[in-house]
Amino acid sequence: MKLINLLSLVLFSLYGCQNKTSAKTFEEIALVNKIDFNDKELDQPRFSCGFLLQYKNETYAITAKHLLQIIKPKEMKTLSFKDHIKSWSFYVLDKKNELVTTENLLNTNQSENLEDKSSYTNDWLVFSIENNDTKVKVLNIRKTPLTAGEKLYVIGWTRTMESGPQRVYEFEYYKTIKNRILLKDIAVPDKFGGLSGAPVVDENGELVGIVSNGTEDPDTKKKYFSPCTLDGLISFLDHDKQIGKD
Repeated sequence: MKLINLLSLVLFSLYGCQNKTSAKTFEEIALVNKIDFNDKELDQPRFSCGFLLQYKNETYAITAKHLLQIIKPKEMKTLSFKDHIKSWSFYVLDKKNELVTTENLLNTNQSENLEDKSSYTNDWLVFSIENNDTKVKVLNIRKTPLTAGEKLYVIGWTRTMESGPQRVYEFEYYKTIKNRILLKDIAVPDKFGGLSGAPVVDENGELVGIVSNGTEDPDTKKKYFSPCTLDGLISFLDHDKQIGKD
C-alpha cells in the first residue's frame, strides 16, 4: 500500500511539473488553427495557436509562419497558398463551431522561399478576416518598451492538450536581441510544442510578441525561449499589407 501511495505521489508530481501554469488569468484570447489543404491527407483540424489583433481600426488573425515549415505539400516552395491551401480558419479549442474565417493571407510573397531559414526572421502570418463567430478578446499592441524583469505571459495550448480552457504560462523578460524577445521561465509546460503562434502579452493583456522558437544568448551561450517581436508585423501593416495577394 505504501509503495502504491508513493508511486501515485510521484506520478502526480510529474504530471504537475509538466502542466505548470501561472496563477494569472485573462479573458478568453487564444485560438487554434484549422487548415484545409487541396490534398486532404494534409488537413489539420487542430494545429498550434493563434489570436486576433486590432490595429488602426482593423482586425486581423495572426499565427506563426514557421508552421508552414512543419506541414505543407512538398510542391509548396514559396509563401503562397495558391493551388495548395483551400482555407485557413481559427477557433477556440472547446468551441469548434465558433470560427474565425479568414479571407486572404496578407503577407503572401511568391518570391519568399519557405526553405530559406531567413524567411523566418519575421515569424508571422497575418490574415484579413471574412467572419468572426467567436467571442475572444481582440488584442492591442503595447506601445511602451519592455523593462528587464517584468512578467510576460503566453496564452494557448500545447500539442498534448485536447480540451479545456486556455492555459496561461508565465515568464520574465530578459532582453531583446534583434527580432527576438528572450524570456526566463517561471511557470511553463514541460514541452512547448503546439504553442507556436500564440500571443505573448503583458500584465494588462497588451500584445508584445508571438511565440516562435528559441535563441541562444551570445553573452551567456544559454538558450532561451524567444518569441518574435512585433516590429516587422507593425511595419508590414503600416506600409505593405496591400502588396501580398495571390
